[in-house]
This record gives sequence, structure tokens and C-alpha cells, in this order.
Amino acid sequence: MQAFYNLKISTKLLVSFFAVLTLTAFLGIFSIFELSKVNRMSTDLATNWMPSTRALLEMKALMGRYRAQEAQHVLATSEAEMAGYEKSMADTWDAWQKNRAEYEKLISEPEEKAIYPEYSKVLALYAQEHDKITGLSRAQKTDDARAMIRGESLRLNRELIVLVDKLVKLNVDGGTRASETADAAYTQAKAWVVSLLLGSIVLGVALALWIARIISRPLSEAVKVAETVAAGDLSSQIEVSSRDETGQLMQALKTMNDSLSKVVGEVRHGTDTIATASSQIASGN
Repeated sequence: MQAFYNLKISTKLLVSFFAVLTLTAFLGIFSIFELSKVNRMSTDLATNWMPSTRALLEMKALMGRYRAQEAQHVLATSEAEMAGYEKSMADTWDAWQKNRAEYEKLISEPEEKAIYPEYSKVLALYAQEHDKITGLSRAQKTDDARAMIRGESLRLNRELIVLVDKLVKLNVDGGTRASETADAAYTQAKAWVVSLLLGSIVLGVALALWIARIISRPLSEAVKVAETVAAGDLSSQIEVSSRDETGQLMQALKTMNDSLSKVVGEVRHGTDTIATASSQIASGN
């Protein structure tokens, strides 16, 4: 501590400002780091969980539409109706596969990687059943086509729905976890930032008061000593407690006071000598 008191005033100020600036810089870096965590979570929500959920729900909706068009094809009674439904099914299938391709790029969780191959396998079997159903429908074997729709095709369709629902739940849960993590990171970061900000303010005020006291108190003492000397009182006991500029000033005042005391003493001694000599001369005369 005494070493700090002995530093020059400019050095004291620089050290104090550097401490406050260092804490402020740390606060800024910490805030940026925590914000990047929140941004990472929100980016994950926007680029992974939400698009995955959207693609899966689109796949489920297209699956239902495809199933309805398949049934309508079986019930169709003319070539034109069948051709129209076949075109609609082809368009729906293309949209379905497009959403599948989008979702495949977003698969990230181990559970998804385990479920999706099963979904692809069941979908391939469903496509085979579909070809058989449309073939029977084209051959006007409506009863056989209806039986197939209600049989293996229905079982595979339900299995596809179950698998899609599982994938949707995984992604919704993942999005919920990401949101909760972002909320927790925000709450923690907010508490730390407020604490560090208050700490910076307290440290700045404390250093300002401390430095002001270190500088003003010796200067006040120096003023009192100067006023005492100016009043002709050289009996002040001057103590030097540091080696900074204020300490050097107090040392200079102490030296000056001692020198003045010595000069006054010598003058008094000379005056006494002169007075004694004068008395002796007067007595001699």
C-alpha cells in the first residue's frame, strides 16, 4: 500500500483509470460472449428446429392429401378423372419428396438419425402398395383396390404418421430446450452484467474518493504549514508520509521551516552577541 502512496500523482491516476477501464473492457467482452450464446440459440431455433418442424408438418399434410387423392382415384369412373388424380398425386408426391430433402439436411439428433431410416423404409413399402392400388384401379378392379387401401396400405400409412409424429415431437422438444437455454443464458448474463456494472461504478467512485483524499489531505496540510510559517510560527512539526509530489512538497516545507528556524536562531544569536558587545563597550566608556 505504501508503494502506491509513493507513486507520482500522474501514475496514481493512470493506475486507477486503468483499473476502471480494465473492468469496463471485461464487462464489454463478457456481454458480447453472452450475447453470442443467446444469438447461437436463436440461430439454432431459426435454422434447425423450426425449419425441421415445418418440413415434417408439411410432409404429414402432403401424406394426407396423397392418401385422399389415392382413394379418389379408386372411386373415379372415367379415364379423365383418373388422369387428373394421377397428375395431382404426382405433384403431391414431388412436393412431399422436396420437403423430405429439406428435412434430411436438418437431421442432427441421434434419435432422428435412428427414426428417419425407418420412415424411409416404410415409405418405400407404401409407394409399392400405391403402385399396386393404382394398377388395380386402372384395371377397373375397384373392389380389390379398396381392399388394398383398407389393408396393408392403411397399416403403412398409419405407421408413417406415427414416425412423423415422433420426429415432430423431437424437433419441438429440441426447439423448447433451445429456447429455455437462451432464456437461462439471458437471465444469467443479465445478472452478471448488472453486477459488473455496479462493481465498475463502485470501484470508480471508490478510486476517485481515495485518490482525491490522497492528494487533497497532504495539500491541505501543506497549506496549513505555509500559513503557520507566514504568521511567523516556526514551531510546526512537519511529517512526510510519502515520496510523491505532495510528499516532496511537505519535505520542501520541512526543509524551509528548518532553514528558517536555523536562520532565526543565528540572527538571534548574532543579536545577542551584538547586544552583549554593545553593553561591554558602553560599560568601558
